[in-house]
Amino acid sequence: MSAINFMNDKFVPTSLPEICAPRKELLNLYHKAADNRLAVICAPAGYGKTVSTLLWIRDSGRRSIWIGLDEYDNAPFVFYKLFCTGILSVQPDNVKMQEILNSNAFYSSPVDHTINFLLEFAQEEGAYVLVLDDIHTITNKKILKSLPFILKRMPYSFDILLLSRNKLPEELNDFVESRNGVEITASDLAFSMDEIQKYYSALGRGITRAQAQAFFDATGGWAIGINALSQSETLNAPLGNGRFLENYINKHIWERWDTQLREFMLVTSVANEMDAELCTLLTGVENADEILDRLLIQNIFALKTSSHTYRYHHLFLEFLREKLKERTDIDVQGLILKIAGLYYDRKDYFTSLAYYVRTESHDGINQCFYQLNSIYMDFSVEEWINYSATFVLDKLPEEFIRNNITLLIEAAWANFLNGNAEATLKYIDIANTYVASENNRKLLKEEDLLGFACSIGFADFRIGIHEFTQGFSEWVSTLPEQNSNDFNFYTPSITQNFPYMHRSISDCLELIPDMDNRLQSIIEVFGHFYHTEAGAFCNSVRAGLYYEQNMLEKAQEAIMLAQCELKKELRFEMHFCVFILLSQIFDALGKAKESERVKERLTSRIKEENALYLSPNFLAIDTKYRLRDADRKAAKMWLEQHFVIEEEQLRFYKLYQYFTTVRAYIVLSERDIAMEYIEKLKKLSLDYRRPLDTAEVGVLKAALEWATGFRKEAIKTLSDVLLAMQPYRVIRIIADEGAAVLPILKKIATLADRTASQNQLDSHYLNQVLLCAYEVSKKHRGITFYLNSKPVNLSKQQKYIVRLLAQGYTNTEIINLTGLTINTVKSHTKLAYQKLGVNNVADAVIEAKRLGIIES
Repeated sequence: MSAINFMNDKFVPTSLPEICAPRKELLNLYHKAADNRLAVICAPAGYGKTVSTLLWIRDSGRRSIWIGLDEYDNAPFVFYKLFCTGILSVQPDNVKMQEILNSNAFYSSPVDHTINFLLEFAQEEGAYVLVLDDIHTITNKKILKSLPFILKRMPYSFDILLLSRNKLPEELNDFVESRNGVEITASDLAFSMDEIQKYYSALGRGITRAQAQAFFDATGGWAIGINALSQSETLNAPLGNGRFLENYINKHIWERWDTQLREFMLVTSVANEMDAELCTLLTGVENADEILDRLLIQNIFALKTSSHTYRYHHLFLEFLREKLKERTDIDVQGLILKIAGLYYDRKDYFTSLAYYVRTESHDGINQCFYQLNSIYMDFSVEEWINYSATFVLDKLPEEFIRNNITLLIEAAWANFLNGNAEATLKYIDIANTYVASENNRKLLKEEDLLGFACSIGFADFRIGIHEFTQGFSEWVSTLPEQNSNDFNFYTPSITQNFPYMHRSISDCLELIPDMDNRLQSIIEVFGHFYHTEAGAFCNSVRAGLYYEQNMLEKAQEAIMLAQCELKKELRFEMHFCVFILLSQIFDALGKAKESERVKERLTSRIKEENALYLSPNFLAIDTKYRLRDADRKAAKMWLEQHFVIEEEQLRFYKLYQYFTTVRAYIVLSERDIAMEYIEKLKKLSLDYRRPLDTAEVGVLKAALEWATGFRKEAIKTLSDVLLAMQPYRVIRIIADEGAAVLPILKKIATLADRTASQNQLDSHYLNQVLLCAYEVSKKHRGITFYLNSKPVNLSKQQKYIVRLLAQGYTNTEIINLTGLTINTVKSHTKLAYQKLGVNNVADAVIEAKRLGIIES
């Protein structure tokens, strides 16, 4: 495979001025930063962050990777695509890195792909510097949480420089501190009076000390201000520095240009970057490339970022756009539409959409969404939300969204996935009203959007999937001459990337009372539209519901049928759901080896299919298995994952990850944090009317209450869960917690016997749950093991010996140190092991440190 050039203008920094001020002390700060491979340069615009960084790069002899960031990079897949493209530039013939970067799947799980990308970097002798410029424009929490994970994986041959107008966000501070990164501030970058004099000397314009003082007073050492003053024909510094640069540009530069040039610059300032074709389109001037080159030569505010692309310095761009506001005769919206159309013709739909959003163009936005949805049909729901919310929905007024059916549907799904129940229903109701109009229905059919608009019913949690199926079937029958070809049922994800189909886009518990007929109706209605998915979906739902009822043989039979439906063209997320449930059924049947083999195979398939966006939910389920044995190492590893982020509001699409997070905190004895998550999860589950999720929340809450001494509350909480699940004969969602719920179930059973005549619980059902929990408890010690365990009290001698073992002493060395016999040392060690619940030195040391018995 030949090398592919992925580079574009965002990787080219400003060229160094022909004459630069000698700044030895500042460069020494950069050299110091290189010793720790990290520097943070924080200062307002115009302080020379770029120029000083370029001077140091030139002085150091390193090859640079420069990535200029802006607000349009504030989504993970965009940011990490840029990041990896920059790294690839130093090894353009690296085929494996090219394949990862060029994969369509990169968009669905950018962090995981970036990690894999860096693993393929070939170590070599070269020294590099990676510059992330304007990192203050990145505010996305997922990027900020994951970036330290990525930077820690950078090869040692890279120095990292972070350039920002503001202080770094908190998410990056720990990384900077751990690396002892050097911070270079505005005061470090500001020119001193001596440096001002030396700069003017380099320009061949000697100035006195008093004049240097005047320039310093006027600018505060501000680099761009000093540079602007140096263009003046006189050495008289202006007084005051309020709007110094704006006033200076206006008087000494802007007013001296001819009208044609000013018009050219005003019109082209609408674009964030420009090339000759774009400038000609906007201005009608045929020799646009000559004008751009002349601008580059004549003033300090035009920058060439590649062989054919230009931009204005951000401060000068702000100046131009303020001037443009005064010109009501210039059709700015029309200019932006032209730019959007140009990028659309170039098939750069992301950039085109950004410009169409600026103009609030209904047609343009719809066209771009149609193209993007066609190209990125298997987008991960997380990345889809990140993009649509950050770059589209958040930038448009509410009234505009309400009047665009495409945006209404996008807004409904975005709010649904983000956990905003009230807003979801608001947008669904508006969309339903729109579709109900016969005129709108004809328009939607003409634009191939009728099925897309109707599919929003899947997100309407006020009705179950069976009720939606019935309603949809009745509605379709009223339409004249309809067939399946009249509906394009695009959805970004059928399962929302969840691991279980019976608890995915819909909580399917309502199907249990008449499971066969209700599943058959789903196949009959939606099988026409989801030709490859309907059978696998329904068989997997059947298997999941049988599993919840502890009918494991029937569950296995159904999941095997679902497995037969897994055709190659079927979305891989559905393969994922089938194999997750198959593994769980095997585990419940006591077939541990078969269960592990399925998970191992699934791990390989995720890599083969490049479906790393499913990894968080896969890891959530795998970690949940390990937490059944109160595995504290697994709990800590989970909480350290880059996608486990503390959030004020829980997001629906991360539901299974939150359940694992709660279990991790319980295993780590973090009661308050676990309970806080439980209350938020309870609200989310109730808001979305999902009884199985609500039941799981209740089970976890009851287990935590019991283990921390709130026994009456635990009995009440679990009794409510049992009463809610009893009509459906659901067992596993309660019993799978084993030892954590077994004592509560026993107590409930005892109380039920005493008040048999008044009790609403069916004793047969309760005994089924209790027996299943007992079977699980024999295999696993439960998530509340440490909360239930008694305090560990080691004797003084036992503590001493464990402390010596922690320091690496052998038994022989301990005998020599203490004067004890070998039998006494072994006896104390054995007793310490028993009290700590371990059977080897390493585990004893870890557990003793965790309990605070010895210093960590």
